[in-house]
Amino acid sequence: MDAPATIWSAWNILAPFTFVACAILIVYWRGLRRLHRAMPTRWGWRRGLFFTAGVCALWIALQSPIDALASWLLAAHMTQHFLLTMIVPPLLLLGWPMPPLLAGVPRWLSRDVLGPILAWPSAQYLGIRLTHPVFGWLAMVLLTWGWHLPVAYQLALEVPAWHLVEHMCFLWVGILFWWSVVAPYPWRSPWPRIAMPLYLLTADVANTIVAAIFAFSPSAIYPWYEFTAQTFGVTALVDQQEAAAIMWVPGQLVYLIPAVVIMFNALSGTQSRRARNVNIALPQFAHSNRRAKRALFDALALPVIGAALKSARVRGAIRWVMLIGALIIVVDGWLGPREASTNIAGTLTWTHWRGLSAITLVAVGNLACMTCPLIAPRTFLRRFIKPRFHWPRALSTKWLAAILIAVWLFSYEIWSLWDSSFATAWIIVGYFMVVTVVDLLFEGATFCKWLCPIGQYQMALSVASPLEVRMRSSEVCANCQTQNCLRGNMDAPGCGTGLFMPKKVGNLDCTFCLDCVSACPHDNIGLLTRVPLTDIAQVGWRSSIGVLAKRMDFIVLLAVIAVGAFANALAMTEPLLTLVEASRQWIDSKFLAVTVIVLISMFAIALPMLFAAWIAPRPDLINFRARFANITLSVWPLAISMWLAHFGFHFVTGFRSALPPIQRAAQDIGVNAFGVPQWSANCCAIMPAWLIPAQLCVLGAGLLMSLSLLWSSAERSIEQRNGAKLPAMFTVAWRASISMCAALSWWALGVWIVLQPMQMRGLLNP
Repeated sequence: MDAPATIWSAWNILAPFTFVACAILIVYWRGLRRLHRAMPTRWGWRRGLFFTAGVCALWIALQSPIDALASWLLAAHMTQHFLLTMIVPPLLLLGWPMPPLLAGVPRWLSRDVLGPILAWPSAQYLGIRLTHPVFGWLAMVLLTWGWHLPVAYQLALEVPAWHLVEHMCFLWVGILFWWSVVAPYPWRSPWPRIAMPLYLLTADVANTIVAAIFAFSPSAIYPWYEFTAQTFGVTALVDQQEAAAIMWVPGQLVYLIPAVVIMFNALSGTQSRRARNVNIALPQFAHSNRRAKRALFDALALPVIGAALKSARVRGAIRWVMLIGALIIVVDGWLGPREASTNIAGTLTWTHWRGLSAITLVAVGNLACMTCPLIAPRTFLRRFIKPRFHWPRALSTKWLAAILIAVWLFSYEIWSLWDSSFATAWIIVGYFMVVTVVDLLFEGATFCKWLCPIGQYQMALSVASPLEVRMRSSEVCANCQTQNCLRGNMDAPGCGTGLFMPKKVGNLDCTFCLDCVSACPHDNIGLLTRVPLTDIAQVGWRSSIGVLAKRMDFIVLLAVIAVGAFANALAMTEPLLTLVEASRQWIDSKFLAVTVIVLISMFAIALPMLFAAWIAPRPDLINFRARFANITLSVWPLAISMWLAHFGFHFVTGFRSALPPIQRAAQDIGVNAFGVPQWSANCCAIMPAWLIPAQLCVLGAGLLMSLSLLWSSAERSIEQRNGAKLPAMFTVAWRASISMCAALSWWALGVWIVLQPMQMRGLLNP
């Protein structure tokens, strides 16, 4: 009989562990029955189901053919480790095992033997230290890295005793790690529950790095499998990549799902039931004096930076400096070399500005709009030319901006604008001309609010920022009669986008221009900390916007930007570029081929959202538009994470490409102070080993927030249907599961994109 057939028949049903497992289950269920009789509410039968599932999973990991197959395939060995560390421990702990096991053993044993041991101060001290979150986290990270070192791993394969030690380490360290996450009764965690998502995410980073090493290693790490894997028709390298996929994708889900549950429960637990009916997921920052005093940070209160940001002259000077930089880019785009990677217009614009602005938007807010050079000429010319018209009410929506963004996404790929410094220069000039004309004709920041596609993108991404322009005290605003923050005065024009500060919510439609700060006569506006994503987590009325979920123009705008996040990144992957070339066999025009593929790609990306909004059963009272709005707002964090992963890739891999074009441009005008261009920095970029794990962690964080929003939205629907019939409840659960599948499909697409060979745009071809 050949080896594969022998392995698949290796079921150790009569092994000693089987009898031990059965004995443990008997003791547990005996104790659970006693506890259920005394406290039926606390000790329900689901605890027993969790514990039984954990014991069965442990038996499968150690006594099924998986154990025998682990010596032949790394993928099987990784499956065994996955069960021992990520499946068995949480299931066992969800059964709250200690009280039932103590109640299930004979009384003399629990009273005379186990009781004194557990009451021993040294044993209690040791238990406190072992179950501390720091110890569990460090033990899991060190175990993940230590046992996968080639020396330790090879030793476990060669020596059966060490293989058993390895299994025990994975099981017990897994129990210690998940102990803090599950918090089995009656244990009390020394950390607040809100810290557990970060606990899980940081552990996921360590797990992801190890998986990435397996996935991208050019050769097999463990020589043992170079011969055994061939027995099953695969090479050792393919087997290693399959093991990395098992460790990576299911492992990340196991970390993310409990993080979502804990985050939602921790945040919603601080609110009343009535508040949860108003919010979607995150705690609302009510604009009250009490809340304002609790703000952790106010950027405008900083000694030097705060004073500079509050000064209208300093902000204006920054915009003029940015305008000079834009003019330099335009001149070099026109007169410099046509090769984008050797031109300032091709490198600083598409590689550095996009990546840096995306990071800044999420980290510190919409400083990209605040420093926008387009505002400088508008501010200067309005001293002499006063706008006379109001923007037409019929166009006072985001529909035109959504169309412009969609056109931009098509144009960018179809005409390869990133590869043309000359076209880039003309785009900048055209942008300046349109902005100046519109803002000299119409009052306020008309172009910023209704037309600017770049501004809409920046304001949309800034919802993930921890900073927000808002009032410091509601009492001061309640007693204010001027409303200068909106109307303006002699010092500043007020809010050009029409946001009334007492009713303002979040960062949507806020350009961070800080004109409201200069106009406020009471110095009551600050750049304060807040819970990120509060913008989409609140469903009440907000100034200038109304109810966000009912504004389909906003929803479609966010949907276009979200689809564009994945489509824009997908377009630079090698499989799609290969598909474009292959399509030339049927389509003669490359322009038409790219157009068709981009259209199909964007529709395919949007399909999960549309399907999830349409699939809900007909008895559901919520219409398609409301479901589509809910799904779009919920997956928006995932879209933000995709933009960050994409632009972050270009920014990191092309970071060194900024200096040589500047040196070349300086030499063109006779300035040699910047040195001689080293064009090697603009080609053959070496991707850091940490970049892909970092991208995947960013995507994981986006998925975490999206699932949290979908989860809480489902709970809110259930609360609103309190007392409804059972079929209605199934409708809510069905819609929530479909929506979560849509989010997971986007996350899987993002992971696939990150793992593909990428087109190194903005760099010289070697």
